[in-house]
Amino acid sequence: MSNEIKYARFEGEDEFLKEIVQRIGTTEVYPKVSAIAGKKIRPDIDILEIKKEPQNQNKVIGYELKLIKFDNRSKGLSWNAFYQGIGQVLLSLRHGIHRCVLLIGFHKNILDDKFLDEFHEMLWGGRENLYSQILGSYISIGTYLYKGGYVNCEIEAKSDFYPLDEKINLSRQNLLNKNFTYAKGLRNKRVIAILEILKLVKFLAIGR
Repeated sequence: MSNEIKYARFEGEDEFLKEIVQRIGTTEVYPKVSAIAGKKIRPDIDILEIKKEPQNQNKVIGYELKLIKFDNRSKGLSWNAFYQGIGQVLLSLRHGIHRCVLLIGFHKNILDDKFLDEFHEMLWGGRENLYSQILGSYISIGTYLYKGGYVNCEIEAKSDFYPLDEKINLSRQNLLNKNFTYAKGLRNKRVIAILEILKLVKFLAIGR
């Protein structure tokens, strides 16, 4: 039996989202944020993370998830989802997010691993040009290669977004105050799983 770790592939973005919700390493994770302070937002935020910081200077991180597919016409990967994702993360800054993450997964119709390797290498090799010419300093881009693995970014945001616009700052405050609408069912399953793990760790510690 081979010990080689296989690349992760997904049938659709909903399956991808459920996987990533489990992988982000905090309890303050909210999937499918569709409204802030009762007002619908466009684009919505696939995953919102509230990161705890010292002196209550918490940060809001937005994740946009996209699946890359194989294009039968070109016999290679379609980059449409990637470009669409870049546009959406840039637009989502107006919701008051400090930093945005474009996280790329891969569709099940990609049968050959070489396409995943090539995509990862191109992203890594072009990271400086992407920063200087397109993204600015508030956007991270990562690939999710291995099921059950970690969320890692090849391109890391270098600073937080601090807007002058009062509406954006008000939206940010609403996010920090958790005044938003999200898919509670998806989050509840994750939180329950984390609490069960914490109970087990506590039980094992007591047993020692």
